[in-house]
Amino acid sequence: MMKGIQGSMEPSSSGGARHLHREQLEKLEQSLKNALTLVQEKRQITQPENLRPIDWLDTAAAVGVCLAESREALAEVRQDVIGGARTALLLYFRSHSGEKVSPQELEGVAAIRAWARRIRELRAVGWDIDTLGAGAEAPYRLNAPHLEESVASSEATIVSVGGTNSVERLIEYLLHISPWPASPQQLERVAKTPTWRQEIRDLIDQGWLIQSHDDSPEEIPPGHYRLANLEA
Repeated sequence: MMKGIQGSMEPSSSGGARHLHREQLEKLEQSLKNALTLVQEKRQITQPENLRPIDWLDTAAAVGVCLAESREALAEVRQDVIGGARTALLLYFRSHSGEKVSPQELEGVAAIRAWARRIRELRAVGWDIDTLGAGAEAPYRLNAPHLEESVASSEATIVSVGGTNSVERLIEYLLHISPWPASPQQLERVAKTPTWRQEIRDLIDQGWLIQSHDDSPEEIPPGHYRLANLEA
């Protein structure tokens, strides 16, 4: 699970989900072992000075297949535990606000090759994410811990939300808007279904700390919900 955020905010898994995650993690482990085995075998049978270019290309191609399988396994777990790549990146940035994070970390979090495009999408929403330097190795940094309330609750933020289902859309939106509460009208528009309250309950059952007016009557209006403050 993602660290650096209050432990109670981390989504938990049901028994069936844990079984699925175990299969995915075993797939990840095996693909990485296969890549290591390929390199070790090449090292054992070939002296470095005698390594032929075409032989190494064949090995590199096979390792590339293993790494693609590893990324696929990472993406499957990410999708099941958090949702889309953009949501995962935002959660990671917010849990490391003000810190430098490397491109390698971000690619691992997103588990897709087009992770930089997702960062551009987050910037378009209003997130202040800097690239600290030039070149492919330049780190990134989220400068502000949350959006201004006017930006978070804007029509543009609602329209920007993606996701393949209502649960994914709701958690992405709540993550965008936190620590501000979201109105029933906003949540129904994001979820695109009148049953959005059930999806909110499902997210709470998964372990997401989503608060209502009953939890914090002085800060959350009746009918509104918010993802708990990310600041420790």
